[in-house]
Amino acid sequence: MPVASLGRSDRDQMFSLYETYYDATHRDRFESDLAEKDAVVVIRRKAAIIGFSTFLVREQRIDGQPIHYLFSGDTVLHSASWGDPVLLRAWFRAAGAVKARIGDDRLFWFSIMMGHRTFRILPNFFREFVPAIDPPEHSTSPARPGVARLERIRNAIAKARYGAHFDPATGLIDFGPSQGHLRQEWAGVEETATRNRFAAFFLRANPHHYRGVELACLAEFDTANLKRYGATSFAEGLSGG
Repeated sequence: MPVASLGRSDRDQMFSLYETYYDATHRDRFESDLAEKDAVVVIRRKAAIIGFSTFLVREQRIDGQPIHYLFSGDTVLHSASWGDPVLLRAWFRAAGAVKARIGDDRLFWFSIMMGHRTFRILPNFFREFVPAIDPPEHSTSPARPGVARLERIRNAIAKARYGAHFDPATGLIDFGPSQGHLRQEWAGVEETATRNRFAAFFLRANPHHYRGVELACLAEFDTANLKRYGATSFAEGLSGG
């Protein structure tokens, strides 16, 4: 739904949910971030908001060509529903609807991540993305020239949005004082890293996530680049507009 359609009660519920899981935030910062966004995917259960993800869509010229990117903002799902794919399904459908509106232009997902749960969407639902889990020199698959292009696109978007806060050598965005980070009781990356290689990769790539450092990531929304589950929901949004 458009952000402008959110009522006061919706905003109150969303901030209350966000504040449950994120530290170093306050209502003004939350509202400022929300005001920048175009739309929000809202998950309700018996009229109560149990999850949401905000996003905007922008156009930028990179290497002389116009591209569109969907930028994810605040995203949270009540812990009682972790493992339930309802928010992911709705989010991929929303991305498909965006792609339907922009037509033949390429659409990318640009996201800055400080949690391993969000990062794991990339390897679980996309075939090619950056930062790449397996660098080409260590991969058993053929060379992936697309990865270098994805890095250029990611770096151009991140530089335009965050300037000197972004380091293209690491892909990290460091604001100094935290702009909001997962509360320690919900982070759990070190424990998860012992069981999940994607979480372990995230911890190596963003070792200071606990103080709000973000990892800039990029993947293309394209049926050929989406694994089966993501492709199904994306196609639903694409066909429905």
